[in-house]
Amino acid sequence: MITGLTHLHSSFRYVVLLLLVLAIIDAVISIAGDKTYRKQSKMLALFALIFSHIQLLMGSVLYFLGNRGAFASLLEGASTMSNPEARFFAVEHMLAMIVAIALITVGYSRSKKQEVDKKKYASILMFYSIALLLIFVMIPWPFMKDFGRWF
Repeated sequence: MITGLTHLHSSFRYVVLLLLVLAIIDAVISIAGDKTYRKQSKMLALFALIFSHIQLLMGSVLYFLGNRGAFASLLEGASTMSNPEARFFAVEHMLAMIVAIALITVGYSRSKKQEVDKKKYASILMFYSIALLLIFVMIPWPFMKDFGRWF
C-alpha cells in the first residue's frame, strides 16, 4: 500500500503543478486584459487548491506511515539531521509543502474576499506563484540525484 501511495503521490505532483501554472497564467492574462473575474477562473483556482490539499493529505499519510518521514526519524534519532536525505524528507520537504499549501489557501481565500476583479486575480497570482516556486524547489526531482542535491 505504501509503495502504491508513494507512486501516486509522486505522479500526482504533475497534476498539482499543472493546475497551479494554469491558474497563474489565467491570472496574468486576466490582469493584462483587464477581464472580469469569471467562474472559470474561480474554478481553476479552486481545483488547484483542492488538488494541492489532496496531495498534502497523501504526503501526510506517507510522512507518518512511510519509510522516510516521521517513522524513519524515530529510528535514526539524532542522526536524522546529519543525513541530508533523511533531513530532507523528515523536515524540509514536509515543512515547505505545508507552507506552500497554506499560501495557496490564503491566496484563494483572499481572492474570494476582494471586491475588485483585478485584486482577485492579483491575490491568486501572488500567492500561487510563491507557492509554486516553493513547491518546485522542494520536490525531490529524480534528475537531481545526479547533481547531489539531496542524496
